[in-house]
Amino acid sequence: MTEEERIDCFLAVFKDLEKELVRISRLKDDYVSFSRALNHIYYNRMNPVVSQRDCYDFLKTASDLRNILSHENDVCAPSEKFTERFQRISSAILSPYSCYDVCTKKIESCGLSSHVLEAMRIMDSAGLSHLPVLDGKGRVVGVFSRSTLFDKILRKNDFVISSELTMNDLSDVIGLSSHTNEDFFFVARHTSVLSAFGMTLKRKAHDRQVGLLLVTEHGKPKEKLLGVITSTDLAKLSLSESN
Repeated sequence: MTEEERIDCFLAVFKDLEKELVRISRLKDDYVSFSRALNHIYYNRMNPVVSQRDCYDFLKTASDLRNILSHENDVCAPSEKFTERFQRISSAILSPYSCYDVCTKKIESCGLSSHVLEAMRIMDSAGLSHLPVLDGKGRVVGVFSRSTLFDKILRKNDFVISSELTMNDLSDVIGLSSHTNEDFFFVARHTSVLSAFGMTLKRKAHDRQVGLLLVTEHGKPKEKLLGVITSTDLAKLSLSESN
């Protein structure tokens, strides 16, 4: 790609990206600049890509470059590396990944008859904070988390942990609506990551954290689990130069 072609490509993509950022920002003034929309989205965490500090800083630089090119197009030009990264970040915003694209598909799970101590060993070995509990058809019937036993003991003071303890014995605390401080949501496989990101945000101080997003074909609880997404997974969607 020649220097002139890189400039034309950059300006064309920038125009599309500017329209999308203004739309995402939901700012209603007659004119909303790229920079204002970008800042509003970043500080209000309205998009998982823009919310990454390195992407935000890079897009601010891109805005400065566009302003220079708009007035003096013979002063500078985006390098090939810069253009490629700008296209990659813009694409992630304009055509975001689906939940199925980013979910963990190799799911560590257990059943109602599974022993709790074995489930705990699986979680410890894999570094997991949650373990979906599935029925015989692969559907979610609950989630065992690192706080489940804590919740159980609070409900039943004489509760005893033994090697024979199974998930079925914890049925009153592993249900998706039974967790004290967490929520769990089902999402369809084709749901955009942007929508999923919005579901994980706390709107109010007392809102509960989202423990897992559970991906099924149409986002229905009675469907087979296809994958899981954590808030950490969303944070790992890095678009740094090394990618």
